Amino acid sequence: MKIVPLKKSPATYSCNSYLILGDWNRIEDVNTLIDPGVDDFILAEIRELSTGFGKEPVQQVVLTHNHFDHTAGVAALKEAFGCRVLAYGHGPLVDEVLHDRQFIKAGDDFLEVLHTPGHSDDSVCLYARSLQALFSGDTQIRVLAAGGSYCREYIEALKRLTALKIQRIYSGHDQPVVEGAHEMLRKSLEFVLGAEMN
Repeated sequence: MKIVPLKKSPATYSCNSYLILGDWNRIEDVNTLIDPGVDDFILAEIRELSTGFGKEPVQQVVLTHNHFDHTAGVAALKEAFGCRVLAYGHGPLVDEVLHDRQFIKAGDDFLEVLHTPGHSDDSVCLYARSLQALFSGDTQIRVLAAGGSYCREYIEALKRLTALKIQRIYSGHDQPVVEGAHEMLRKSLEFVLGAEMN
């Protein structure tokens, strides 16, 4: 599995987009885009990448949740590549509704869908076990201090993430965390457990 972080438009507020390819770009690998952002800005960059001969550069799009800054670019991706769209909740242009603990092929490997409500009811993280990598969308994975108030569903989701072997985190808006990810999750959980529950 090869993870390609794509550039964001400096002119609009958008999310981070990640293209997942197979290590060898074989015909059976499933080119997968996580969160297209707000417009068609990433299309030019995708077209410049080596994504495999004889297939579309993007075959499926996976949404971490259905907020505008992550999904508004779906129509442009579908028009350009005819790709399928997968999301945890129903929404415009969604072709398949995902469920918790489902495995989906991405590149030459699999992502596990983990329902992580808190930011939104339909938020998911996507876990690449072989790389010990997590695509966290807008699920809050970095809590910097004690205090605040958190819902029970979010606390349970954070416990679940902390129990996994995670070395890298690719979030919806921050820079990727490429070292110390598990320790960061553990510290965040400690702060959250010491806070109020709403």
